[in-house]
Amino acid sequence: MEYNIKDKFRNFKSGRYSASYLAKIAILTALSFILYAFGKFNLPVIFPSFLEIQISELPALLAGFSMGPLSGCIVIVLKCLFKFPLSSTQFVGEATDILLGIAFVLPASLIYHIKKDKKHAVIGLVSGVILTTLIAILVNRFISIPFYVTLYFNGNFDIIVSIVQPLYKDVTMDTFYKYYLLVGVLPFNLLRGIIVSVLTFVLYKRLSKILHWDGHSMKKQTGISGTYESSDIEDTYSIAAMVEKTLNGGEIILLEGDLGAGKTTFTKGLAKALGIEDEVTSPTFTILNIYEDGRLQLNHLDMYRIESEDELYELGIEETTFNNGITVIEWNKYTSLTGRIISVKINYVDDNTRTFIIEDSKDKNVKGNRN
Repeated sequence: MEYNIKDKFRNFKSGRYSASYLAKIAILTALSFILYAFGKFNLPVIFPSFLEIQISELPALLAGFSMGPLSGCIVIVLKCLFKFPLSSTQFVGEATDILLGIAFVLPASLIYHIKKDKKHAVIGLVSGVILTTLIAILVNRFISIPFYVTLYFNGNFDIIVSIVQPLYKDVTMDTFYKYYLLVGVLPFNLLRGIIVSVLTFVLYKRLSKILHWDGHSMKKQTGISGTYESSDIEDTYSIAAMVEKTLNGGEIILLEGDLGAGKTTFTKGLAKALGIEDEVTSPTFTILNIYEDGRLQLNHLDMYRIESEDELYELGIEETTFNNGITVIEWNKYTSLTGRIISVKINYVDDNTRTFIIEDSKDKNVKGNRN
């Protein structure tokens, strides 16, 4: 799936969404700025004292993974701009940090948005770490060190050599960059990138509900009725598993959504949660697929090619469904269904994101939302 910037801007037609988006950007930018300005520390035994560990890209990566690469880059730029009044480097340090931050966040979040799964999250983070490390080497060689030597030491290169000599005993003016870049900058940025990447990987799913908040209430409610957001297959499977936990047999699940919305994916997640090991495929041409090896029998019915309810009776479909198993129906043509009915409406948000609106006839009050 491709990441489409136009889809993100389309969401701003909803005032509620745009307000929630701005709120999340503001919070993540504030956290990033605090970590950037005040959350630094160094490891003088391993690296030169002026190389400071900081994890301010973490909120930007969370923004990039949840709201898209552009959002992650916005957090990077804003946190550095807010640091400008506190700059002691005539803004050169902050400007280079914008470059390095984008080099980290952009490839990581872009690769993740191509396909939202753990594999691509890892590939994206590793790519971001490698790219920002390579750029950090170039920036230190041709921008940072020459600038700082001129600004702080009046061009006297011997002073910066003396600063790193306690760590690199044999360093000289001629070998400074060899030691500093390969033994200092390279492992330093790899270590910092790994720390930020691990924290992002661990925290992203745990904070997913907040990060994907769309402006609706997140008030806890009883039952399964509500609105849920899915940003990848794993999220859809989780929603299906939540529904499965409430099933005892005999329930009818009505799936509504355009072609390609994710109805079959939801059914696959339901089958997995039921313990069905057979491959679940769309019954568009077979009309009905039955899976019997799970906790409950699953009847998957697709009425897309059915003209009317009478045709279903002629085919004898009803004789093999509506038993003590679970019946999932796509493109429903039945006009009078009884028992517990669970309606699942799947709405397209963008290439990656879907909302699932669930209405369970078992719930007395269908209200509130979940993400």
